[in-house]
Amino acid sequence: MEKKDRFFNERNGADALSCFLIGVAFFLVILFLIARWNYLTLIALIPIGSAIYRILSKDLEKREKENAAFVGFFRSFSGRCRLTRDRVRDRKTHVYFRCGCCERWIRVERGQGEVEVTCPGCHTISRLDTGTVKTKEDEAEEPQTARRG
Repeated sequence: MEKKDRFFNERNGADALSCFLIGVAFFLVILFLIARWNYLTLIALIPIGSAIYRILSKDLEKREKENAAFVGFFRSFSGRCRLTRDRVRDRKTHVYFRCGCCERWIRVERGQGEVEVTCPGCHTISRLDTGTVKTKEDEAEEPQTARRG
């Protein structure tokens, strides 16, 4: 047990980037086996080798910088995906605007006319047009369409 502890002492260990590389390798192996490109499964050795190198590396400072860059990129990418998903989901009920000061996205309900919105990030007040205001009489006049199931 002491030998193993001494070996792994001051090593990087598994971090987010090495786990991602192992996942990529697993995906490539499955993809190539399904496509019956058995000889290409050797390509999966590249990310596995990189992950093992990172896990066993003693250059902690370099590995931490690499991992921080990866985590930052992944967070920004997943944030953009989440924003796109929300904008598609809410396209009929809400309008999305960017704050002119801090570039943060602001979600406002549609159909309220011109409104003042305070940015939650920088507290800048902006006047936004969210579309025409619907009154109760307008909603009553709209023809009701029958749904077919």
